[in-house]
Amino acid sequence: MSKYPNVQPLGTLTVSAIGTTTLLSANCGTMGGSNVGTPSSPPLPGSAMRGIVLQANTQNVGNVYLLPAGKTFAANPESVVAYIPPSGVPVPVPYGTLLDSGLLPENFCLDADTAGNAVYGYGIF
Repeated sequence: MSKYPNVQPLGTLTVSAIGTTTLLSANCGTMGGSNVGTPSSPPLPGSAMRGIVLQANTQNVGNVYLLPAGKTFAANPESVVAYIPPSGVPVPVPYGTLLDSGLLPENFCLDADTAGNAVYGYGIF
């Protein structure tokens, strides 16, 4: 049994440069399992999250944006999933028991208006 059976800390996620995204899985690793598509080994099941809560550092200058992995805010402003202002107010991203397939942190990334902006977060199983 893990230390946090219902919560997965995502740690501090820092956007090092504008347009250089940071995956939500940077500190926790992939949650979608492993060996997927590997013929010699059977796939191992993963653990999708039911919700993710993100909170910006109040020292940030500018905003942080949650996007699908592989997207940037400058090139894909229509793809923003969540806007995380430097207010320090937690931002829940799809949250609830009605979410059928769950969320995998490796499928989402962060971009920011200013280099060095940080976000803290956790996922809920």
